Amino acid sequence: MIAYIKGRIIEKDPDRLVVLVGGLGIEVKAPAGTIDKAPGTGDEVALHTYLLVREDALQLYGFDTPKARDLFIKLMSVSGFGAQKALSVLSIFPPERFHSVVQAGDANALTVIPGVGRKSAERLLLEMKDKIEPSVEDITGVPAEGRFAIQEAAEALVQLGYTRLEAHDALQKYPFEGEEASVEELLQFALKQMSRS
Repeated sequence: MIAYIKGRIIEKDPDRLVVLVGGLGIEVKAPAGTIDKAPGTGDEVALHTYLLVREDALQLYGFDTPKARDLFIKLMSVSGFGAQKALSVLSIFPPERFHSVVQAGDANALTVIPGVGRKSAERLLLEMKDKIEPSVEDITGVPAEGRFAIQEAAEALVQLGYTRLEAHDALQKYPFEGEEASVEELLQFALKQMSRS
């Protein structure tokens, strides 16, 4: 698996880069945001990559962050979604924005993706809901010193059989007021929230 490449750009097109690495010109397909952020021809670029292996071809896909690459891989696992449609999603929605859309259940927002109608958008939401793992940074109002406790509480809830999304939703409601909460307090609070829903 080629997970990362670094080299000089020798070609730059709207949907791909050709990167010179060790004397080889490697074609890397990428979403619009990654192409836009890449420097010009002759400059060095570093990309997080995914190698798609097919019977008739090998294709390398590149991304400016590991989070974008991981989302691309998850999108390709959705029924009816291939690499091209996954790239289209990432060309319109950066990972953080896509996560927000999925968590909000906003199917209408997803219909702007080429080839995605209302039914496809609803299926995409359904299949991605449990594949997206909210990060601690997504929880607003958490003091820096409380983030470790949040992570520990979220992991404990997952061990109890809850999804990361359910854990995130419950922990987000904790009334942080600049004070650090213990893992036990967070767990008790989250379990109460989930028992009410």
